[in-house]
Amino acid sequence: MTNSRLALLAFILASFGCAGKSSPSTPLPSGPTAAVEQFLAAVKANDLRTMGELWGSDKGPANNWMDQDYREKALTVMRMTLVHDSYAIDPAGTLPGGSERERVVRVQLRRNNCRPTVPFTTLHYQDGWLVTNIDLEAAGNPRRPCP
Repeated sequence: MTNSRLALLAFILASFGCAGKSSPSTPLPSGPTAAVEQFLAAVKANDLRTMGELWGSDKGPANNWMDQDYREKALTVMRMTLVHDSYAIDPAGTLPGGSERERVVRVQLRRNNCRPTVPFTTLHYQDGWLVTNIDLEAAGNPRRPCP
């Protein structure tokens, strides 16, 4: 095989190796609160694609590595549970999370007469922040009366 064919083969194999691990199509939010605000805006807009760009782990945004079927089901449950008319970020600011790279943002969801306070754990990833965990139990069931 010639050097140019080897180089082409190496390029193709490298491209396959990176498939599904690309950077998000939009820059990640610059802070924990911005990540939660953008995530909740995507919830309100029923935009699972954007939710998947803002939700993830230390592997990066879920859209880049998580199985599509599982991701869509998980995001749909989040969207249905976090439905809201409006919200308010806890003015006390962010709290430390379980690791040095995590911060917790507490959000009061406002829907009907309910005002559940939901902790969102965010994670510093590369040059931005991702929502990595949401206490959906704290959000309650939006179809049931307030506790």
